[in-house]
Amino acid sequence: MLSMFKRIKEKITPPTLTAVEIPESTFSLRSEIAPHQILSAKTMRKRGHLKPLLGIYRIYREEDDSVASACDTRQEALKAAHIAFSTDGLTDTQISYFNGLIKRFGARYCDMLLDMKLTSTLFRQIEYDIEDGFYTPVDYIEYPDADLRLVNNKPIPFHEGKPIDINLAKFISLYRDDHIFYSIMRYHVFQIFAINNWAQFTETFGKPPRIAKYRPGTTQTEKEQLWEMLQNFGTDLAAMVSENVTIDFADFVNKTGSADLYDRLCEYCDDRITRRILGNTLTTKAVSTGGSYAQAQVHEMVRTDILAGDCRDLDIFLTEHFSMLNAINFGGGEIDVIVQPKTKVNLMERIQIDNMLWNNIGIDFPEDYWHQTYGVPAPEKKQ
Repeated sequence: MLSMFKRIKEKITPPTLTAVEIPESTFSLRSEIAPHQILSAKTMRKRGHLKPLLGIYRIYREEDDSVASACDTRQEALKAAHIAFSTDGLTDTQISYFNGLIKRFGARYCDMLLDMKLTSTLFRQIEYDIEDGFYTPVDYIEYPDADLRLVNNKPIPFHEGKPIDINLAKFISLYRDDHIFYSIMRYHVFQIFAINNWAQFTETFGKPPRIAKYRPGTTQTEKEQLWEMLQNFGTDLAAMVSENVTIDFADFVNKTGSADLYDRLCEYCDDRITRRILGNTLTTKAVSTGGSYAQAQVHEMVRTDILAGDCRDLDIFLTEHFSMLNAINFGGGEIDVIVQPKTKVNLMERIQIDNMLWNNIGIDFPEDYWHQTYGVPAPEKKQ
């Protein structure tokens, strides 16, 4: 992740309160993703042009259920984490300022961090307002159609082939080369082709053709009537034909193996996509395969490791961002942000530890601790 500490140590120019206009790129990609489009986007990325690949990633997220579901699961896990910061050396005003940002934008910060890990790029304009005499972010504006290009490993908006000068106190501009969506593009294409072919297969073989046979001597009028009847025979619940006519339905029972191929390909692609984003697929596969307790433990450890990594990246990101805001408003100093994942508490083990700390060591607990930890409602205060 691109560090901002170098400019934090220097004097920060206060940002303006008006938003900088970022022109939209003329590049548009809303059609079905094809292999040649992916190859072209990868080539453009090597040249520093980010927009084509980011456009493909946007389609991933909006139109692919597997991608959207896996991303949502990972985001919600991170949003459940606890965001705090060290208050050593901070005034009450500073503590109140940064607590307010966490309360207002905590979930948004999680989304922004994962956007970068998924797509490689995080570009937002910080919209400020003066609140209680301090520059306070009130929005983080996204520009999905901006012509972003890499300049010194930093995404910079371009207009008519020229970079737009931006004040880094007003923009979050970060890039990481190792990102998740890059490695699942091929599975997305395979899955789209499989679904399309599967739909065509179902349309062709799901409704068996009707074959009519007529005897020699049948008149042209009878043939036309028979042809019209065949066209409607698939939806009609009843039909009346002459004894001179035989109608057969073609049987495609031996074609089920071909249908299974499309099904297995879609399932394989879905498994690869989910595994890349979440690190495992036990949650969905254990239902059908009878996952064991040992598998569940491994599954939980993998998810815990991924969540811990997301928390670590989030506290680095917020430490840099909050330190910049601290430099703007309070003259400098690092704000050490700590993000801790939500952990499952075994209450039986917890009460044994608490009992030992209380009786053997003599540590006193506030009364609120017992109510919050064990979910015991507090007694009503007598009037």
